Amino acid sequence: MSDEKKGKAQVFKASTDLQDKAGKGPLDQKVVEKCQNVIDNNDVDFTSLGMEILKKLEGAVKEAANADLPMEERKHVITAPVMELKANASIFKYDLIGMLAGIMMGFLESIDDLDKDAIDIVDAHHKTLTLIVVKQMKGSGGQNGQVLVKELKDACGRYYAKRKPA
Repeated sequence: MSDEKKGKAQVFKASTDLQDKAGKGPLDQKVVEKCQNVIDNNDVDFTSLGMEILKKLEGAVKEAANADLPMEERKHVITAPVMELKANASIFKYDLIGMLAGIMMGFLESIDDLDKDAIDIVDAHHKTLTLIVVKQMKGSGGQNGQVLVKELKDACGRYYAKRKPA
């Protein structure tokens, strides 16, 4: 790299494709209220969709354990269904799943390697979410939900502590 280019930021022009499709300016308040009403009064059963995504996560856990695959591919395979759960759960009033999936996304993004312990944590996460869907624990899960959030955070903390550089 030449001395002239060293330390200079490369600038990328942002795409306006989405803006061209959606338009500019504020949204009509009635449209926002109508959309919010649909979300608030959504009574669609999340069970079948949730179980379908959890089946993908189960397969992803098995695939991510395959050390022959490149790490980037293994991480992508396992994060995709977690992101899908995070994105969909709250819409269907499964806030606890959304919270747990958010914690798991943070964990997966913070680690460089999917070693056996990391995969075990994701597998336990999968089993926990499956139980939440089967028991139809909507909302935050109350006191039990707080315990599950704490346990997942603690498991991630133990993982980090075990790998802290000496």
